[in-house]
Parts: sequence; structure tokens; C-alpha cells
Amino acid sequence: MAKPPMQLLPVAQDLFTAFLVLLTPLISMRRTQQLRRCTSGEARITSYQFTIWKLWVSAAVAVLLAYPTNLNVLPDQEHVATWLGAHLPVFLVAAVATTSFVIIGLRQGFRAMADAAWRKKVAKAVQTMRFMLPVSAKERRYWIMLSLSAGICEELLYRGFLMHYLSGLLAGGVALGVLGAWPVASTLFGLAHVYQGVAGVIRATIAGLLLGLIAILTGQLILPILLHALFDLQMLWMYRPVDDDPDIAEKLIQGCTPSEL
Repeated sequence: MAKPPMQLLPVAQDLFTAFLVLLTPLISMRRTQQLRRCTSGEARITSYQFTIWKLWVSAAVAVLLAYPTNLNVLPDQEHVATWLGAHLPVFLVAAVATTSFVIIGLRQGFRAMADAAWRKKVAKAVQTMRFMLPVSAKERRYWIMLSLSAGICEELLYRGFLMHYLSGLLAGGVALGVLGAWPVASTLFGLAHVYQGVAGVIRATIAGLLLGLIAILTGQLILPILLHALFDLQMLWMYRPVDDDPDIAEKLIQGCTPSEL
């Protein structure tokens, strides 16, 4: 795929951002509504396959449009590092906040590994979302691929491309600076999860803020990518209906209307 001519690059970046911000949530909403009406193992796998494809194509386009900018490295990192070094209390608060986020986020998953009672509480908490969660062994294998894809591609898109675009460091975009781009990109990341409802948008926005803060503190996306993928992967040991509720699991695999469960 050839890089667009330089005079078209700002327009291409603007159009891609519009697609990411406006169309991506609508596409996700449409596919989610289909699963809400009738879910099954095969329907969920089809949804996972489409999402994986969409994520990788979108990430590839973002990398192409940003080239030669390295989306893995946060924009204006030297200035941010200097500022944080001169404001040690801010750095310490940010470090404590992100460390607490990681510990709290992973603690539930590790606890669920050996605690069936805790998993039942988790299953009850995600009851409204189980129409889209993996049940069978085949679905769970696809969930691994989906989690890894989301970790890599969503970080490149929202903490990579959008942070650079909103910081004013690409041919298109606006010049909000890193600290201005951070909350805006995080909010857009949250809105991309509108298919999960209001609570899902709030959770994703908070996660986006903290993953963005980790990216700012470390200067690159490697740690946010790893954590993002791990947070998604832990659903596999937090939600195990085949072991904990086999009757419901069978209905979810064979096909049912979620409201009937």
C-alpha cells in the first residue's frame, strides 16, 4: 500500500480520524445489537473474527498515514520527561495512580483463578454482557487472538495515532499538546466502547486515561499494550460458564435470546 501524496496526507489523516471517532463506534454498536437479539457460539466467533480484522486493518492504515512518525513513541517525550522531572510530586502521584490501577485491575483475575465463589460474583456482574463473552473452548481461543489484537491495535490507534494527531505532530490534526491530547484521546477511546453501555464508556475512559498516563510516564506504548492485552485476557479465567454454570453455557453455545436467560 503506497503512502498518500504529501498534499493529500492531512486530508487522509482527517478522514481516518473521523472514521475512527464516528464510524467505529457505530459499527461496533450494530454488531452488538445483532448479538443482543440472538447470540450463539458461532455468532460470537464471527463477531470476534470481524473485530480482529477491523483492528489490524485500522492499525495498519494508522501506521501508514503517520509514517515516518513512530507511533510507539509518545510525542514530545523529551519535553514531557523534563517537565515531570521538575515536578516530582506530580510524577509520584501519577506513578502511584497507575500502579494502583494495575494492581486493582489484575487482582480480580488472579483471585478468580482458584475461587469459584468469586467467579460466580463476576459472572453475575457481567450478566448483561455475557451475550458477547466467550463460552466454548473454540470461542476462548478466538478471545485470545482478540485480546492480543485489541492490546496492540487499540493502543496504536488511540494512544499512538490519536495522541500524535491531537498533539499537532502529524500533517493533519490540531495542536493540543501531549497533555491536552491525553484526556481527549482517552474520552474518544471510552466512546468507542459505547456498545457496552454508559458504564462501559466510563470504565473504558478511566482505563484510557490511566493507560495514557502510563504511556506518558514510560514514553512509549509497550507497557500499555501488554497491560491492555492482559486486562482483556483475564476474562478467560474470570468468566468460565462451562465449569460454573453448564446449563447456561449450553444455551449460550447452541443459541438463544439473551433476555431469556
